[in-house]
Amino acid sequence: MTGNRVGARRARTRNKALALTATGVVLAAAITVPSLAAWTDIEWVIGGAGADDTTGGGITASTFEVEQAALQDGENFGHYETEAGANVISFGDAAAALTPGDTVYAFVRLRTVTGSLGGTLTLAADTDTSTNALADVLTYGARTVASPAACNAAGYTGAGSNELQAPGTPLDEVAPTATFSLGAATAAAPGPEVVVCFALTLPDTQAIRDNDALQSLSVAPVWHFDAVSVSTP
Repeated sequence: MTGNRVGARRARTRNKALALTATGVVLAAAITVPSLAAWTDIEWVIGGAGADDTTGGGITASTFEVEQAALQDGENFGHYETEAGANVISFGDAAAALTPGDTVYAFVRLRTVTGSLGGTLTLAADTDTSTNALADVLTYGARTVASPAACNAAGYTGAGSNELQAPGTPLDEVAPTATFSLGAATAAAPGPEVVVCFALTLPDTQAIRDNDALQSLSVAPVWHFDAVSVSTP
């Protein structure tokens, strides 16, 4: 019995060795077979924009630019981007001879230029009141109004107006909420106008009436708009 088991083990071992040898032969034969000829291809891509761009026109940065005008009629829009080159808005003839209790009005028209994104604008006050007694007592308010023609006592709080800055604000102060939006332009036309109307007041107080030193003083109030673009959805 023992001899039979030994013989059986030897037979199984020999069969495994033969199987491995046969496998090795097959693998060796596969390695030496030359590969068949094959087609090759290569594909490239180039950046474009939009579903209709089939020429690879490239990627283009967006545009954001605001322009302004201080005239009621006609276009006359332009860019006034430094304090030294600021646009002049007119408070009218009455502003040349203010008396306590007077309020005068001036507007500026704002819009985005052709091709521009829309944006958010915040009104900021820049008048130096520390060296001018008249500047120190004058106050202002600001609202968006329906049209330049509405920038007056009757239209200031009328239909379509929205408060940016409460009346009675010192010339060097501004509320953090004095913000409004400008709509985006199209590729063919500027964005819709927003008219900002300023109301400038010399308060009627006893202290101002009695202060002869204020008479004949002049001041040029200064404001600017901080503009930030708004991305399209």
